[in-house]
Amino acid sequence: KKGRVFVDEKKNRFLKLAKSIGQIVLLGILYFIFIKMTGWKIPCIFYELTGKYCPGCGVTRMCLALVQLDFASAMRNNLLVFCLLGPGLIYGGIKSFFYIKNGTVRQSLLEKICIVLIFVLTIAFAVVRNTSYGAFLQPV
Repeated sequence: KKGRVFVDEKKNRFLKLAKSIGQIVLLGILYFIFIKMTGWKIPCIFYELTGKYCPGCGVTRMCLALVQLDFASAMRNNLLVFCLLGPGLIYGGIKSFFYIKNGTVRQSLLEKICIVLIFVLTIAFAVVRNTSYGAFLQPV
């Protein structure tokens, strides 16, 4: 009976994770359809208020380019997110596997250091893309 309970817990964790991922994917699909039907996109509040590009500016255009397999355009719209997307998906997949298997998600010291480095890189990206030297990092 104990083994059965353990399998049920794994199944419940898998279903909970699949439901969450499914909801995110569904929202993305609905947003994509909305954009294609209306041409309207959610504006960046930071850009609207400051006239400066935030680290996320260009992500919608990057995603639209990725759907069309236009990797060059995707990179031009947000190089940082484009470069972090693959490793982020792999990391998320590995963490999801361990969550389903063990029911917990723990981060090692190395993972915590990487998260801090990505945060610092994100801030640096936002600063540099708003200078004349980093104009090539601005979304197109």
